[in-house]
Amino acid sequence: MTPGPVRLGLCLAALAPGGLDGALRAAARAGVEVVDLPADSSFGLVPADCSEHPGYHRELRELLAVLGLEVGCVSNSRDTQLLLGPHGPHTDPVLAGPAEAKRAYGLRAALATVRLAAALGAPQARLMLGVPDLGRWLSWWGSEVSWQDNIDAWVRAARPVLDLADELGVAVVVEPHPKQVVYDPASTRSLLAAEDRVRLCLDPANLAAVGHDPVDAVRGWGPKLVAVHAKDLQRPREPQDPHGAGWSRYGPGPAIRFRALGSGELPWPEIVAGLLDEDYRGVIYVEHEDALLPTEQGMANSLAVLRRLLPAATAQGRTW
Repeated sequence: MTPGPVRLGLCLAALAPGGLDGALRAAARAGVEVVDLPADSSFGLVPADCSEHPGYHRELRELLAVLGLEVGCVSNSRDTQLLLGPHGPHTDPVLAGPAEAKRAYGLRAALATVRLAAALGAPQARLMLGVPDLGRWLSWWGSEVSWQDNIDAWVRAARPVLDLADELGVAVVVEPHPKQVVYDPASTRSLLAAEDRVRLCLDPANLAAVGHDPVDAVRGWGPKLVAVHAKDLQRPREPQDPHGAGWSRYGPGPAIRFRALGSGELPWPEIVAGLLDEDYRGVIYVEHEDALLPTEQGMANSLAVLRRLLPAATAQGRTW
């Protein structure tokens, strides 16, 4: 049977409590082929200095081969955040100290993540480099400061990371998120226009959480779109703050809660159809963030939904 055009993967962050061996074996049990390996120090899945140890890389590649897995992406969203900030108490749990020390730490983490991706043969390094000033999305009377200043700061700060990625044959990938310079479709287009070497990972639930249409969000990116994250979204029906686990705020709007696919309100049949219409040929990574379900159950639920929606082989088209 000819394989389908889109592969399924898992983000391993939710499986971190079981250690790297346990996380990889859980991914193999789930029947995926590809994983996103988080290199954040807070997850503890990989040693902090592993990017420069060939023996570690060899052992990990051997384990991956035994389990029938490959690393499609090495990611870092917490350590690398310190490159652009914020540099106050928000990021002290990662590293306390002055802004310059935090920036240097974030840069080292970003470079190490790219090196690890290259050592494991992963084509992508997904990096969240932070944002200098979240307040710039507002316009202030008499001021010419705008969000473009954040875009320009990202391009300057990321240059050594992008240069290393070019040298090692790894694509640097960004993901729109409220804590990042790219947080919506407009800011994402601005960054992609300013730096042609950047590629894109989209999470429709993240964008829907801040008011964007999740189906429109996956359209129009062309070959820049190289990865997709899959989770569902629940929004409260009542005006007061909701009760229960997992609720959070993604900005000044109402609270939201991420769920496994099929437990929320996002139109995943339309989202998947939109990706297929756009000729998407990357990986869809299930990202488990459902506080109501055990991790492996939530991942299994999400994968079952996607397996029903994705073509297992080339479609024959209309039959009349």
